[in-house]
This record gives sequence, structure tokens and C-alpha cells, in this order.
Amino acid sequence: MNFILSLLIFLLSFFVGPLSAQERIVGEGEHKGFIVNEGRQSLKIASIKPGQTIQVFLTPHWLTEFSGRVHCRLEDEKGELLRSVLGTMMEGTKEEPLFLEWTSNSQPKPAAYLIHILGSGGAYSGEILGTYTLQIILWNQNDANSGTDAPESFEKALLLPISEPGHYLFEENFISGTADGQDIFKILVKPNHTLTLQAFPAQWHGEGQRGNLRWEFLNKSLKILKSGISAYNQVNPFTVKIFHPRVKGEPKPALFYFSVKIEGKISSIYTIQAEVKEGR
Repeated sequence: MNFILSLLIFLLSFFVGPLSAQERIVGEGEHKGFIVNEGRQSLKIASIKPGQTIQVFLTPHWLTEFSGRVHCRLEDEKGELLRSVLGTMMEGTKEEPLFLEWTSNSQPKPAAYLIHILGSGGAYSGEILGTYTLQIILWNQNDANSGTDAPESFEKALLLPISEPGHYLFEENFISGTADGQDIFKILVKPNHTLTLQAFPAQWHGEGQRGNLRWEFLNKSLKILKSGISAYNQVNPFTVKIFHPRVKGEPKPALFYFSVKIEGKISSIYTIQAEVKEGR
């Protein structure tokens, strides 16, 4: 049956020329297709949510007894390359999945993803080298328990809900060296209240890579009051403590910003802890 399919595509190539890319819209879940020599298959994922991460697992199932290659490319809606990975068929090759990952930011950027699957290494154009199973997973961010991504601008900063006295814990904040390279939060401190804020990387991702998390605590004029760095695979905390005194005729809370930046092709899940108490 595989020989008949290969022969049919081979004969068609003489009349219609090289195989052209055919784009189809897909969603989260499992998708199957053929790995075709000198052929391209394009899958588009639209309606990406702010800060959403796409994970692509492509498992090739080789039919050829000779060398074959499958190239998986992840691009944005404008065709700009985001990530790529190459799988090669060799004698005794295990059918292990190829993996791609990318995180959009709060805009979201990119607004859509394109997955291209290209086959090569065969004897003739249109030869079926194998089949593939493609698993697409989309997951949302939950910065500060908001269910979305913290913005990258101070004008749109995400409010940390910590103005009342008490202890607060936000464990699922995520940042990535992709489009989601910065998270910015805003904090309101009431007069005669003290804020103690601590942040630290709980998990690092990016094997073999180097990078940093850069922490900055700023006032409403965007002056940095305190900064710190956590290097890759370190879990040292960044801590800041600030008291907003009661000023006569000024009952409004004080505005502060907390910025988290990532440097390098890495990602991190980081934790924010806060304590607010009345007085010093």
C-alpha cells in the first residue's frame, strides 16, 4: 500500500510539478500525516491567548530503509522562524519525539503559530519516507494568580492584590526567553503600612543554556530602589522591605512597580511571597 501511494505521488509530480505546501488550520490535540521527500505540510494555530505557550511533539515513524530526514519549523504569523528541530532516520533509530516550545507575551505576540513539516533525503520527489504523529499542547499562564501573563509595559502593569494586611503567595509565575521576556507588576502600599516582598526562581528550564533572572523594585517615577540577579540554576531570593509613612493630607496609597526580566534562552517558574502589616 505504501509503495502504491509513493508511486502515485511520484507520477503526479511529473504533471503538477514539485509538491506545494498546503496549509490547514489545527487546534490542540493529536494530528497525523505523511513525511514526504521534498514536500512541505503547513499547519496553522490561530486565536492564541495572551502569554500562551505552545508545545509541539513530533514523532516520526519511518517507512524507508535508507536515510530520511524530517525538519520541523515553528514560525509566527509573518513567517519569522521561532524554533526548529531536525530528525534523522538511521538504522536502529528509535522513534523518539522531536520537541519545540515557544511562549507568546501579553499582546499576544505572536498572534498565531505556523508549523511546517518538511521531508528530505529520499530517492525522488514525492517519495513517502514515513508518517508522523504531531501532538500540540497549549497552556495558559497564571502570573499573580491572574490566569494570564503579566504585561511587558509599566502602563499596563498587572496589579498584585496585596494591599491589605496579611500573607500572600503566588507560585505559578512564568517567564521565558522568547517573546515573554519581562513581567511587570504594580503594587499599592497604604499609609502607615509595611510591605515585605520576596521572589525567587522555583524551577529553571533550558538544559545546557545560561542566563539570569533580573529583579527590580521601582517607585512610581520608575526609579530603581533595589535590584538583584538570580543566575541559572540558582534559587537565591530577592527581598525588599519598604514602609509607607502616614503623611498629613496625603491619604492615598503609594505606587510601586516590580519588574522581572529574563536573559538568555531559558525559562523559569518563579514564586512571589509578600507580607503586609500595619505600622513598622
